[in-house]
Amino acid sequence: MRAFPSRLLIGLLVLGLAATLVPSADAQKRGGTLTIVRPTDPVSLDPNLETTAPGAWVYFNMLEGLLTLDDKMQVKPALAASYEVMSPTKVRFKLRPGVKFHDGTPFNAEAVKFTFDRALNGKPPARWASLAGSLSGAEVVDNLTVDVVTKEPYGPILRTLAMYCMGIVSPTAVSKMGPDFSRAPVGTGPFRFVEWKTNTHVIIERNPDYWGDKALVDRVIFKVVPEEGARMIALQTGDADMVLFPSPAQLPALRRDPKFTVHETTGIRVVFAGLHAGMPPLDDVRVRQALLHAVDRKAILDNIMEGSAGPALGVLAPGVFGYKDMQLDRLYPFDRAKAKALLAPAGFAPGPDGIMQKGGQRLSLSWLTARGRYPKDGEITEAIQAMFKEVGVEARVQVLEWAAVFQQVRANPLNHHMFTLGWVTSNADADYSLYALFHSKQVPPTGWNTSRYANARVDTLVEQARRSLNQTEREKLYAEVQDIVAKEMVWIPVYTTKEIVATRAGVKGFQVHPVEYNLALWKTWVDR
Repeated sequence: MRAFPSRLLIGLLVLGLAATLVPSADAQKRGGTLTIVRPTDPVSLDPNLETTAPGAWVYFNMLEGLLTLDDKMQVKPALAASYEVMSPTKVRFKLRPGVKFHDGTPFNAEAVKFTFDRALNGKPPARWASLAGSLSGAEVVDNLTVDVVTKEPYGPILRTLAMYCMGIVSPTAVSKMGPDFSRAPVGTGPFRFVEWKTNTHVIIERNPDYWGDKALVDRVIFKVVPEEGARMIALQTGDADMVLFPSPAQLPALRRDPKFTVHETTGIRVVFAGLHAGMPPLDDVRVRQALLHAVDRKAILDNIMEGSAGPALGVLAPGVFGYKDMQLDRLYPFDRAKAKALLAPAGFAPGPDGIMQKGGQRLSLSWLTARGRYPKDGEITEAIQAMFKEVGVEARVQVLEWAAVFQQVRANPLNHHMFTLGWVTSNADADYSLYALFHSKQVPPTGWNTSRYANARVDTLVEQARRSLNQTEREKLYAEVQDIVAKEMVWIPVYTTKEIVATRAGVKGFQVHPVEYNLALWKTWVDR
């Protein structure tokens, strides 16, 4: 081995010491406030009542589950120190010792049991309960050991327990606060609740007693700014540090500007126009197929989304276990002549104003949507409305606040032909979507089959797939489900998301997650 000359060695040691004494430009800094602008207010901050992003962005930083999904979509321990699969229907969790809720209540197995009982047996049960397969509850083994049990074998149990909405809540706080808990939740997370002023802001602050690495910023303020342009101005002027749903048109300029950083990754959300399969005339598959042919989805991607989204080639996004390219571009290419040709055998003919008619009734569809819930949702709705008109279909659009849209879509009956929704397969397993969205027993208000789709073969397949512990078998079953759904489409899939967040360059440590709801802020810091 060649030896270093002594003077050179001393010089290297001095340089190394000097490097340790000079602070790095990216050395973490504690303190300060992180201000985030987002388009809409939460429905609730209780995961039992709110499973959409506006609420999840906040409570994901305050509530923790037994498990979590990292940015590679791998299951990792959270409040569980370890776990062991005891049988096809039981998983045993060893809990972290010494953890406390924000109100000082000890975290233990009883708290886990309380959370699951409240969610699964409440009246009504949690909104996520229908997404949790055959999960039946939790059984206390000892103070720091709990068994999570299912009614039957359930293939995606660990991924389901790792979802963003599975946060364990303080039994003391729930009992003490009653309905007010939904506006001021108490968990174990790195941030705790401060205040919520409806349609203005939500504030959370660092939890000084957190069991893990403490959050770096003192406070996070989530401001409601409905207009996309106003959100971008807030970022540019320094009134905001972070923008959720930044303007696609401004992304190229932001990427070139050293004052800003664009964080992005491939998402697993499909944004779609839902079709009410139980309401005439959409109960006729030919009418639904005509609507798919009427929409130029490539033009929407190119001209409205401007590269900030990917094509939706099915009802699942790539990256989800069980995904199959349903080849919707081949099955339903943009073709106005084909759309009109499908409407004719369904009994429709052009009326005097160009709108199709049947038995004197215009082909007029009511469409429920929000503005600002999803990127460019207003512009996309207007574009599809115009495309429908070209084939003789009238779309009567009703724009409401997101909370109102959510409530109406989740109501039964649904009094609209169409609705705009986005669906994230939050555990990255096809069961989460295909069972919830297409099983005939999953209609609202307890389930998520908002299109009221019913097919006995699909019911059988998704039931078999969720009971199977053989992943190869599950993939085959899900492929057949997607083949059937492709022929009977009750959605117009518009795009798959790229999860994009824009920040000022001084925002450090932030990492965007494939699941939109998993907005982890505790490692984020601000260099003013």
